[in-house]
Amino acid sequence: MSFLNPSFLWALFAMAIPVIIHLINFRKPKVVYFSNTSFIEDIKKETRTKTKLKQILILIARMLTIAMLVFVFAGPYIPTGEKQTDKISDLSIIYIDNSFSMDADAGNGKMFDQAKQIAKDLVYSNSPSMNYVFMSNDCNSDYRATLNRDQVVTSIDDCSITANSLKVDDLISKANVYARKGESASLYVISDMQKYMFDDIETELDSNINVVLLSLNPTKVNNLYVDTCWFDSPVHRVGQNELLTVRIANKSSEGFYDIPLQLYINDSLKAMTSFNVEAGESVDVDVAYQNTTAGNVAARLEISDYPIVYDNILYFCYAISDKTRILAINASDESRYLNALFGNDEGNFLFSQVKQGHESDVNVNDYDLVVLNSVSEISSGLAERLKTFVNGGGSVCLIPGCSINYSSLNSFLELFALGKFDGTTARDVKLYGIDYNSNLFRNVFAKEEKQGSLPNMELTHKLSLFSKAGFSSVLTLENASPVLVAGDYGSGKLYVFAAPIDKVNADFAKSVVFSPALYNMAMNSQLVISLYATIGAETIVQTRIDNYEIGNTYNIYDAKGETSLVDVRYNSGVLNVFMPSTMKSSGIYGLCANGDTVSCLALNYSRNESMQDYLTEEELEDINTQKFSGRASIFRFDSMERTFSDFKEISEGEPLWKYFVLLALLFIICEILIIKFMK
Repeated sequence: MSFLNPSFLWALFAMAIPVIIHLINFRKPKVVYFSNTSFIEDIKKETRTKTKLKQILILIARMLTIAMLVFVFAGPYIPTGEKQTDKISDLSIIYIDNSFSMDADAGNGKMFDQAKQIAKDLVYSNSPSMNYVFMSNDCNSDYRATLNRDQVVTSIDDCSITANSLKVDDLISKANVYARKGESASLYVISDMQKYMFDDIETELDSNINVVLLSLNPTKVNNLYVDTCWFDSPVHRVGQNELLTVRIANKSSEGFYDIPLQLYINDSLKAMTSFNVEAGESVDVDVAYQNTTAGNVAARLEISDYPIVYDNILYFCYAISDKTRILAINASDESRYLNALFGNDEGNFLFSQVKQGHESDVNVNDYDLVVLNSVSEISSGLAERLKTFVNGGGSVCLIPGCSINYSSLNSFLELFALGKFDGTTARDVKLYGIDYNSNLFRNVFAKEEKQGSLPNMELTHKLSLFSKAGFSSVLTLENASPVLVAGDYGSGKLYVFAAPIDKVNADFAKSVVFSPALYNMAMNSQLVISLYATIGAETIVQTRIDNYEIGNTYNIYDAKGETSLVDVRYNSGVLNVFMPSTMKSSGIYGLCANGDTVSCLALNYSRNESMQDYLTEEELEDINTQKFSGRASIFRFDSMERTFSDFKEISEGEPLWKYFVLLALLFIICEILIIKFMK
């Protein structure tokens, strides 16, 4: 048993008052002399004993009455479970889940309205002097201040539905900051308890914080939504036939059939198809169309579904480019093979060449693919520039010369944790293996090439990959030594040939594998930017922009023409746009630089709220055991019939004051009965 106001226990000294009165009123009696007392001698002895017993019982009853009343005002209670401390909270941290899913109906109204009422009942059940921190999915100023009762009620009333969402791990991190060491605090989580909220709980809750999970009981409804989309090809050209794959998810107990899916390009209907999806399943729908003009494309996918409508539209943007920009850094003469492949295809490629040693005259960030042709060594300065270029999304292809500086090239490869040349060469070994699943050879051949049609490699440098390298062999020799290695690094790609492309390997350069490999390197080298960004607490949208200049002022504007200044960061051809908190609606936004539109951005609401996967009470208990060591209290609100005392129990434990009032009344009655009936 614990007390809300233990300082009231000092009033137990009032139990001394009946004792003092007893000592005063029952002093040694005054002696009165009678002529003859022999007849009352026996009566006197008998009544004196009974009188003492009666007075002692009255004294005990009065003392116990005072003690019970003191306990009442001290606020006795039993902490709820073993997870709560004996100390009442100094701080109440209240979190209301105001995500989209909370706008659903719960039988007796919207869950969000119920959550706000629960929060206010909790506030009024606490002491008027309690301090509060109010949290929702919006980053507002209330996070940084301790509120009193009136202020927190105002914050609760002002809270509204938002597209943002927080996970429990975020709440724990914030609660650990707000609750100072030595200060007892309670964290109340009022939510519909979607499963994604409890993913990846890594932050440990401080021992001075109690957790109370207040779970609402939503009414699950049918929901069909556009989950995501992606293109079959990362490169987009004018006249190209596009294949867009759209994932539709069905979170309901019934199937949907012949549902129309519409694709709009720049606000014009471009394509339409239909789909079938079974209950609880998802389906990938292909949408085919053709690009007609170059530039930025603002698109959206639409379906019809009710009552959850915010996830029926998926916005996305991409750029249709005219040409892939390629830079060749040649150790000596220009490569006739590269000229034949890229220089003669001006419709698809913008091909530039520079001699090694003069590469500082060009900006590698202006290109999609950089080819190091027949190089024997790479300077440390160029190596660092290329590492930054690849990390930012560019592609680099290394073609060594016949004679190389192993130490220099190995230093370059070690920057990417790829491997190293071991200083030996292999001669006249047949090309044997092709990775047909690689992006360089996927869909290139109608059937797998026979080994007899592959050329002999006259000279190959021995290349060994590190065991934990994120690179793989695309072409290999009969002895399993790699000829071409490919892999991702950062946001870009790195390709390394182990064999020179020179007269010594002329058969390889003319073979059916070399040209497709180089061509697909170029086609896959264009910087791949996400089609859209998901709205969150801090939304960052990436876009590609040419001719970036330091000092430009960037603004975004929405369909209504509302404009807002934005902060940007530029890195290797990618512009990171930090969306302001006022722009939290899904849609297409235009990006302006000094008043000129340079790109478009797409924002979508998170689909986490569309899944309607709620934790059961058993699952919450499992999470409590695994993540909170059994310290959390769990309450499920099946209806809004909870009384004020129920919330009092949540915040303070089980109160006992009423029992002490009854005991006080009992001792008063005992005193009366003793006085009246004990003669």
